Amino acid sequence: MNRKTNMSFKAIMNKELKGKTILITGGGGSIGSHLTKKILEYPIKTVRVLDIDEHALFRLSRSLNDSRLRLLLGNVLDKERIEIAAKNVNIIIHSAAVKNIEISEFNPIETIDTNINGTTNMIKMAIRNMPEKFLNISTDKAADPSTLYGTTKQLSERLTSWAGFHVKTTKFASVRFGNVIETRGNVFEIWNEELKSKLPLSITDPNMNRYFFSVDEAVNFILQCLSMINEGEIFVPKMKSYNIKELASKISKNHKIIGVRQGEKMKEILITEAEKKQAKENRDMWIISPYGH
Repeated sequence: MNRKTNMSFKAIMNKELKGKTILITGGGGSIGSHLTKKILEYPIKTVRVLDIDEHALFRLSRSLNDSRLRLLLGNVLDKERIEIAAKNVNIIIHSAAVKNIEISEFNPIETIDTNINGTTNMIKMAIRNMPEKFLNISTDKAADPSTLYGTTKQLSERLTSWAGFHVKTTKFASVRFGNVIETRGNVFEIWNEELKSKLPLSITDPNMNRYFFSVDEAVNFILQCLSMINEGEIFVPKMKSYNIKELASKISKNHKIIGVRQGEKMKEILITEAEKKQAKENRDMWIISPYGH
């Protein structure tokens, strides 16, 4: 963002978030914790962070010394817990999910439970409690999915879009984006560990391409879309695709090919051709309207 655009964005978000109580599920994770920190820059009332990981909540409490922060230990599968967590909330940002592709493939029941049933619980709770807005965090792997993780996230998008179209008391939408560089378990973290141990960098396939952007870009995109929610949209940023081998070569010339994991694509897509027919396009993003509005 240039200075003028940044000032305009801050003004919009000041108006959007002023005096609001916000709940972030999975808020102890990489994106959720950065999002929490960013939200605390605005004149909110409180931000509630719900996470199943007590250590993540502890790290967040140590890094953010703010009286407006509430740390809640709990699981999105616990209906009573989320009901209490969301009481009198204005905005819900739903980020809780099983995200690791390999782990999800070998733990399908738990992945389906968290990513689909957990999202269903959150949506039903939102219908009852009527917050102003509900934003679901998705992934490019939901576009024409080939993995269990991608399939569950596609279904979470569908559930959210259904709610957005049929429920008039709360505005629902999803954001869908590619890989975020600074998140835990991402390829750059793995390469950094391998580099420190003087090991060759692991590459699944030299022809593999992935979309990447920074955690700041991800957080700003989430907040931007929060101000744009209307009726079940899926917001998709225009991201740059990078070749994995070329990225690795900028760090080290010493590589090893480990092979593609189960269900992985050589090239991810952000939006399908069918979705493009249901989308509005501008300079920065596509806005998919699954119900054709």
